[in-house]
Amino acid sequence: MRDWIKVFKTGNIIDAELTKTILIDHGIDAVIVNKIDRSLNFGEATVFCPPADADLAEMIIKQNQIVHE
Repeated sequence: MRDWIKVFKTGNIIDAELTKTILIDHGIDAVIVNKIDRSLNFGEATVFCPPADADLAEMIIKQNQIVHE
């Protein structure tokens, strides 16, 4: 997994979870690295996928109008 590609980042964990779910629904493995500090409401959550799926993942994210922050 350490070679996976960042395809989405946000300051909102809900948007990250939604993105991950959409990618998984399309057959793309996806994971979230959550670096959001809830007490300070600061940081970002990043969605990663395998390199072979990165282009398709970015297209799916764009088609679903999920906004990067």
